[in-house]
Amino acid sequence: MDQVLDRIAAWEAAGLIDAATSERLRAAEAAQSSHETGDAPDAAAPARRGPSSVASISGPGITIGEMFAYLGGAFLLGAYETFVFRAAGSVDRGSLTITVGMMVAALALTLCGVVLRTGDARRRRAAGVVFALAVLHVGAAVTAGAEGTGFGWPAIGVIAGAVATLAAFGYRVLHPSLLTQVALLASLTSFAGVTLSWLESVVVPQPVYTDELGLVPSAGGPDPILLVLASAAWWLALAVIVGLVGLVEARTAEADAAAGRRASLTRLWAGLVAVIGLASSVFRSGPKADGEYGRFVEPWVGDLAILILAVVLVERAFRRDASTFVYAAALGLIVALTDFNFTYLSSSTELGLLIEGVILLGAGVAADRLRRRIGHPEPEPELAAPIASA
Repeated sequence: MDQVLDRIAAWEAAGLIDAATSERLRAAEAAQSSHETGDAPDAAAPARRGPSSVASISGPGITIGEMFAYLGGAFLLGAYETFVFRAAGSVDRGSLTITVGMMVAALALTLCGVVLRTGDARRRRAAGVVFALAVLHVGAAVTAGAEGTGFGWPAIGVIAGAVATLAAFGYRVLHPSLLTQVALLASLTSFAGVTLSWLESVVVPQPVYTDELGLVPSAGGPDPILLVLASAAWWLALAVIVGLVGLVEARTAEADAAAGRRASLTRLWAGLVAVIGLASSVFRSGPKADGEYGRFVEPWVGDLAILILAVVLVERAFRRDASTFVYAAALGLIVALTDFNFTYLSSSTELGLLIEGVILLGAGVAADRLRRRIGHPEPEPELAAPIASA
């Protein structure tokens, strides 16, 4: 049995299997060994737990050679980009130079990724890295090109975000990996953010400054509360879309361990988008009609909304058997209680820090307890043995 366990450990270290698969193989080997020897498993011994969903996201460990390869590639790429920007500063149409330079880099990175994606697990991870960098260079190239056409911000951001998202989707189809998934999610989130900013710049008039009243909203603008609600709905809708992508990935996790890691990452991303997006919406501040600058929504109302979202995330964690939602719920709990603390409870710095420490400790303990329960329900009590018949 020891030789089998050593072989499983070697497979995991080489990246042939992930941590969750190795745990299942060890459990199956232990059960088979107990069956062959006739020994019953020790019911009092605690079952060995596999890694959490967040821990299972990472693939094989990074070797020293791989680390230096990444560092060397980063320096080479930095040297090239420095050359491109220096060349752009010495010509009249610098934006065109940057566009061409970034596109050349994106094409070179794409070719490098195509070669690496056919290798072992670590080479495939490197392919994901270069594909993610290619997405960044595509976005930079489109941004520089759009600036040369006379568009202003955030319209340039919308164009660059859309093209980068399409490029990230293409790389994700070509090479389904953790890092191409990150590139796609990051591009989609950035595109949603700049699109929301662009829509607000079109709908909401810019505030004006007057000597008598200070900074006040321009006449004719929508109610700030409507903007808060629209922004919150926008980010929550994006979180639902990302969560559905994670659900699709999870359905193929049984046949593909890498899909399970992508599902964990995607669900974590969905929870973070929901919490951070809702918080940024309900914490929104600006000039009010009376000339004062402050929040559009009362702090306790916003904190309550975030707490409700945290409860929903915990429910999703148990429903989908995904502990990654618990981490996002813990973040929401910390954000809401911290804001409530420094808004209403803290009369001094010492008291505020004391309450904040209690909040962090409590949130950490609660998140760990919930994570341990997900996927590992409490064992049902055994029925009492029937009384032997006389």
